[in-house]
Amino acid sequence: MSAKNPGESGVPLVSVIIPVYNAEGFLRRCIDSVLGQSMPDLELIAVNDGSTDTSLAILREYEARDPRVRVFDQENAGQGAARNRALELARGEYVLFVDADDFIERVTLQVTTERAEEDRSDLVHFDWKLLSEKPEVTGRYHYYNADPFWHKRTLEGFECDELLRVENFYSVSNLYRREYLNRHGIRFEEGRIYEDNPFVLQVVNRAEKVSMVHSPLYIINPHPESSTRSHTNSDRHYRDHIYAIRRSFELLDRRNPRAAAYLAAYHIKKIGPYYERRIPRRFRRAYIRDFVDVLHEARIEIPEGTATNRPTRAAVRLGMFERRRYAMFQALVVGKNHLMPRYKRAKWKLRQFKRRNDRGGAWAAELEAALQQPILERTISFLGLDFKYAGNSRYLFDEVIADPRFEGWRISFVTNDQRVPEQYRVKPGLVETNQLLARSQLVIAESWIPPRVRKHRDSTWVQLWHGTPLKRMLFDSHEPRIIWNRRHHKTAKYRDIQNWDYLVVDSPVAAEKFETAFLFDPERMVHSGYPRVKYLLEHRDDVALREDIAERVGLGGGSSRKVVLYAPTWRDYNYARSAEESEFDYVLDVERLADELGDEWVVVFHDHGYLSSRVSTENARCIDASSIDIQELLLISDVVMSDYSSVIFDAMAIEVPFVLYTPDLEQFEEHRGVYGDMWNELRSSVELDPDKLGERVVSCSVANDDSMNRRNYSYRSAADLIAFLDSSVDAGVELDQSVPE
Repeated sequence: MSAKNPGESGVPLVSVIIPVYNAEGFLRRCIDSVLGQSMPDLELIAVNDGSTDTSLAILREYEARDPRVRVFDQENAGQGAARNRALELARGEYVLFVDADDFIERVTLQVTTERAEEDRSDLVHFDWKLLSEKPEVTGRYHYYNADPFWHKRTLEGFECDELLRVENFYSVSNLYRREYLNRHGIRFEEGRIYEDNPFVLQVVNRAEKVSMVHSPLYIINPHPESSTRSHTNSDRHYRDHIYAIRRSFELLDRRNPRAAAYLAAYHIKKIGPYYERRIPRRFRRAYIRDFVDVLHEARIEIPEGTATNRPTRAAVRLGMFERRRYAMFQALVVGKNHLMPRYKRAKWKLRQFKRRNDRGGAWAAELEAALQQPILERTISFLGLDFKYAGNSRYLFDEVIADPRFEGWRISFVTNDQRVPEQYRVKPGLVETNQLLARSQLVIAESWIPPRVRKHRDSTWVQLWHGTPLKRMLFDSHEPRIIWNRRHHKTAKYRDIQNWDYLVVDSPVAAEKFETAFLFDPERMVHSGYPRVKYLLEHRDDVALREDIAERVGLGGGSSRKVVLYAPTWRDYNYARSAEESEFDYVLDVERLADELGDEWVVVFHDHGYLSSRVSTENARCIDASSIDIQELLLISDVVMSDYSSVIFDAMAIEVPFVLYTPDLEQFEEHRGVYGDMWNELRSSVELDPDKLGERVVSCSVANDDSMNRRNYSYRSAADLIAFLDSSVDAGVELDQSVPE
């Protein structure tokens, strides 16, 4: 974390500014979300803007018990004035605005300040989500943003104007360097709504560097009393919105030739719903005339190659602004408002019709029917990574079916692997399988759950995951290639995460990573050793088992040769590429390594399952054992060689030395990244010299165990997990939240 102890330097790292007006129903939730941050070096500046309810009393209560809270009272002057006053009083290096009816994730300040410090950026732009009005249908949050710039890690110079393409101009979805705001004199318009418009325009349009964090760290709570949903019977929305648009174009620096087109497209996109929902009929014609006049004065052009929406392109092409064609533009707005809902409804009905007449539709109907039925009591269904019988799901399943506490339960494993006894094996991809999963009392998964698997309201989902995180995950990772190919990648994964009731973590350091990567509540994390590590610990001295594994690998039971296991991981920069197009320069030349090591060594290779890297194993002392579970291979290994895989931690658990081979570290950081604190500690344990790998393997195999600077990852007994599953049949599971030493 970037945090220091509050008050250590006398100046807080972040000033969190909350303007407050009649927010008694939401205020405690908002303040608690700020004061409960994992990065505690902050001050909270709350400006009570003439509230007539108990808001000021609530603020004074918090001020009395937490020295980080500073409360100021003023007559009602509007949100812009309240924020500006707080900006003049702020002492932090950074500033974050939070509306009193909204709240933030516990890690918001930790994540954003770390990026701001790392990049030395003017601001950090992050994502937001809506508090769901129907959590039983959509999950607690509705997260759908897929803005076209999220594949970029930073924006620099006039590239920063790409942020004008956002879904909404929200000042609350940025962390600002306070010196940057002061240097450019950027402040809010006062006495008006839509004050965010000119403010965000200036912030974006003056920036030289913006850090991008594609993580929904801010939660918006829409409610009917908000300023943008009230005053719809007066001309206030008309006047203030037109003022905000005009002011934005006046302040626009056209350093980017596309900036004016982006700004125009944003406002043209917004005018449709505002015209329909916020502007009284008697003001609509004047609203349209003033809007066209503003864009006429702005002289909007769309440079070749500029991405804008269709109404903007049509309006410019037909000269609606250039020639002030008021009636034509009003017809465009009205027509769009009239036709789009009907078009979307017709499209939805067509999709429903097709679904009713194809296999997928029949499946969906049967699955929906299954979800309406009662849950199947005493039922556990296992889902391995990519339906494999391997890893945590395999070894937990093996324990569960052997445990007398689960006698009489219906236990299933979704896989085609013939090693799973037939009475437990369920074929993936069948409608009957999805119906079983939908009604299972417990669903235990090891990775992302397929979208077709729906959750019953009374089901409990336990996510094992598939290893201690060393590679950055989801919201912690930039993932440019994945986002470029699948703009809704993160939003889809977050829908899955919201279905998880519990997440198993094997160590405190892993819990920290999972919280920022998945925005998962630490109170719902089950602290337990991983079942696959328990298997290793219980069988590392099983001579008969090791001989059997060696025989299956092709070493022969009596082989005296030492084994180095090479297990590289997946590369995100190969996402959506065929095997012919993919880059495999990162793969170790295992034959060369075998030659360096000599006759007393054998190199066993285990490929990652997503994409074969086509390693040559013509050398008799190079064996491709990719079909054998890696846990079994660890039991016969004298040294493990990998790059960014969590197999390193499994090796550490049974005191098998490891070597890191990372010739593509810079490229990997760009496309996926590693957790710096863990990575630096691992690197300090090994010598990263690709030209002396043979020497390193040999020295590693004879090194004293105490010479390795190994972090304690607290491999707690996986029996705790079994006990948790057993207790989950009762209503209201209580987790043991003690953090292992």
